[in-house]
Formats: sequence, structure tokens, C-alpha cells
Amino acid sequence: MQYNQLGRSGLRVSKLCLGTMTGFNGEDQAMSNRIVSEAIDAGINFIDTADCYKGSEETLGKALKADGRRDQVVLATKFGWYTGEGPNDYGSSRHHIINACERSLRLLQTDYIDLYIQHVVDANTPWEETILALDTLVRQGKVRYIGCSKHPSSMIVEALYESQRLGAARFISEQPPYNLLDRSPENELIPTCQRHGVGITPFAPIAAGLLTGKYQVEQSAESGRFAKRNPSKNGPFTPEAIEAVQQLVPLAEARGVSLAEFSMAWVMQAPGVSSVVLGARTPEYLASGVSAGELVLTEDELAAIDEIVPPGTAVSNYYEANIYRPFRMGFSSRARSAGAGAFVPDNQTGSGKFAGRPEKPS
Repeated sequence: MQYNQLGRSGLRVSKLCLGTMTGFNGEDQAMSNRIVSEAIDAGINFIDTADCYKGSEETLGKALKADGRRDQVVLATKFGWYTGEGPNDYGSSRHHIINACERSLRLLQTDYIDLYIQHVVDANTPWEETILALDTLVRQGKVRYIGCSKHPSSMIVEALYESQRLGAARFISEQPPYNLLDRSPENELIPTCQRHGVGITPFAPIAAGLLTGKYQVEQSAESGRFAKRNPSKNGPFTPEAIEAVQQLVPLAEARGVSLAEFSMAWVMQAPGVSSVVLGARTPEYLASGVSAGELVLTEDELAAIDEIVPPGTAVSNYYEANIYRPFRMGFSSRARSAGAGAFVPDNQTGSGKFAGRPEKPS
């Protein structure tokens, strides 16, 4: 297993990260225990979860305790997304961050979180409050490093500036969606992160199953996220994405690997990427990801990929849907809470029970 520096930090993480959003829901604790142990056996030292993944933190905590090698793992969890219906059950305020951290520590059965990640942009909380709250947790030893997920480049730079101004902990990682079908991060996010020493840990490397090759134009699949659905112009499942997949399949076949492994290898090899998050809910998925980590694509293969999906382009809507759409929704909701066209200062979120609370993306 190859290990990379995570951004400008001294922390080294395996090029494959075990994601626990799916499968780690407590329904099959024995299987979760097995996957965690097999991942560590394979050299994976980076495991990712979030407080909003139903049952994931508790299931992962039990698995790590059963395995007994917590100290060998870089454990990442996230805060900021919805964990309840109350007005403070989301966001990046000091109140929510500290409460969320204490709950995550308890569920994960650990004394510290290696990487604490701001899950989404909070349009209502000033950076100063968020950064100082995270810095407090770092100084207390409850958190060792901080990072962000699904943040536009401008917000990452704002956060880094605020950390420098305050002499506080800084983001060392960003977790965006990134795959062969949506190369949008190459336009601005990846160069920005490289320039400022922020490691990239992409999720959705096989585009929620689109890069398995089982979906066809005008032919619905029997299983998978897009089962019995036809491609449409909106969202990730587009005709253009399926056509690109059909052109990519021969490249993977020529190497004697699955398209999923070929696609994951491409993301792992991309500039600026420290580790790739793979949701491995079965041992077979985990083994496939480990195999992908051993595959190095040739210059000819990379050039062929660029012909199919040119650098910086997208044939599937992942980055827009996960980054810019929630970003717009959050700030438009904030503006509406203060009245149409009104200027909203940093400490004003309007009135009412849920004033300024961003709508949940569909």
C-alpha cells in the first residue's frame, strides 16, 4: 500500500480510504467488523465516516474496538450536516461543533478524532467562530487535524486566511466528488488546493456505480442506484455519461481489470490527490479498491481518457450538484431570511424558528 502526505501536514494516509456511508448501519455488525479488519490488514490506515451517516459512527466504533488497532488508524469524521430537527442540529457554530464532537467521540469509542471535517459550507456562521471552535478542540487534544468537504475554492481560501489571521489550526484536506465522468475540480479546486497545501480526498470515484459499466443507453439495469431508470439530461445519470462509459470499457478490458478498478486507479493517480474514499460495504468491494491501488495507468491510457472526457469537462453532474448547488441554496436561503435584496451581516440570520437554515438538497 502506498502512503501519501495529507496536504501540507506531516500526516501520512493510505492512497485508499475506507468509506463507511453505506453498509455501516448496524444491521450486520459482524460484516462491518470484518471489513475494518481486512482493510487494516491490507495496509489501509485511513477510515472516513460522518455524524449524519445513520448508525455509521457507532458501528465503526464497535468495529475498531473489536479489531483493537485504533492507534494504527487515521480516523476521520464530519460535522455540519443535519443530525436532528432542532435549530442548532446542523451548521458550524461553536455550539454545534463542540456538541457534535463530544457525541462523535462517544459513538466512536475514542479519545480523539484524527481528522475532523466540516461537511458542508455554513452560510450563516462567520469563519472566525468556526475556526476558533475547531482550534479549541485541537488544543484540547480531542481533534488532531481539521479539514473540509464539498467546499468551493473561494471558501477554502477564506478559511485558510482566517486561520492564518487568528494563528489557529488550518484545513489540511478537502473532500470533493471527483471521477472520470466529472473532471470539473480540475478547473479551479485542485490547483487551488495544490497551491495552498490542502490534500484532496475525493469521494464517488466510480460515480455511484456508473463507472462499473452495467448501465446502458435505453436499457435499464436490474440493480444499483440507477436501476430501472433511463438516462436524463439532469443529474449524474446522463446519456453522455453512458456513452463515455462505453468508450472507457475497452481501455479497462485491455488492461485485464474491471472498469471500476480502472476508474479508481485514474483518480488515485490524479495530481493533488492524497487518498480516494471508497464505500466498501462488502469484502469484494474492498478487494477491488486495493487492487486498483496497485494499478498504474500509462501515458497512452491517460491520453485516451482525455480524448473521451477532456480535462476540466463533465458528462455527469456531480461537482455542480454537490458543491455549487448546495452553496447557492445556503446563501439564497440566508438572503431570503433577511428579506429580498437585503444585506445580511455575519451575525444576522433573520427571524423565525428556522430562519437562514438552508434547504436540504434533493
